[in-house]
Amino acid sequence: MANQKDIRRRIQSVDSIMQITNAMQLVASAKLRKIRTRLENTKPYFDTVYQNINEILGSVSETTALMEERPVKNRAVIVIASDKGLAGGYNNNVVKEALKTIQSDPEVNTKVFTTGIRSLGLFRRNGIKANIDFSHISKEPLAEDAAVMGEYFTRAFIDKEFDEVYLVYTEFKSMMSFEPKTVKLLPASGFDHHEEKEEDSLNIEYEFEPSAHSVLTRMIKQYINVTVYSAILESAVSEQASRSNAMESATTNGEELVEELELLYNRARQAAITQEITEIVGGAEALN
Repeated sequence: MANQKDIRRRIQSVDSIMQITNAMQLVASAKLRKIRTRLENTKPYFDTVYQNINEILGSVSETTALMEERPVKNRAVIVIASDKGLAGGYNNNVVKEALKTIQSDPEVNTKVFTTGIRSLGLFRRNGIKANIDFSHISKEPLAEDAAVMGEYFTRAFIDKEFDEVYLVYTEFKSMMSFEPKTVKLLPASGFDHHEEKEEDSLNIEYEFEPSAHSVLTRMIKQYINVTVYSAILESAVSEQASRSNAMESATTNGEELVEELELLYNRARQAAITQEITEIVGGAEALN
């Protein structure tokens, strides 16, 4: 059995760690609320852009280079990960999701872009070297960062540097539920322009300046930018929720460990007292 001094030292050490994990949980919770508000404010804009694209596609026969389907030789996979750890399985799960797409077709030349340096080691274990030109975005997600990413990949797609662009991020559902998700960013697709529309909407005539093609191209670029931004915010909220949960679990485990150590300490103290009493009684009997 460990002596009282060692046990007391361990209790103090666990108490110190619990103070850190508790503080990290509070910080993560505060960041989560802040980013979640930004995410909720972004969704109406995303829905409006999506609806406008559908209305344009439903009224004209135009398409753009950003919607072009072609044989896939080169692919880009954007992985929204974190620069920091201590977030449970957040980074591991999103990398596993990305590997499904990366390894789905070995014949396709795939280039991986990650926003978080924590994922680099995970990719390296699978023989993949990731590009970090867009790293550190997760620290303070901004619409400007998403616009830079969106512009880069739309230009690369138009220039045929990539034939497909996938976005892998973590979708936030609740404080206890966040799942990695993969969406095809380019070629832009998934719009519901062929769905049945109400009679009132069929009578609407649109005029485009300078042209329907230009307006549609611009709208799809905006759609890509806001999709990337929403994914970054979703991932940031998921990261903070995962970290908050992990730190709460760590604090709870620390409390349980302290209880066990205090019980062990009391036993050691009781054993020491019993030993002292035994020695005193033994000494008294020897004198008699």
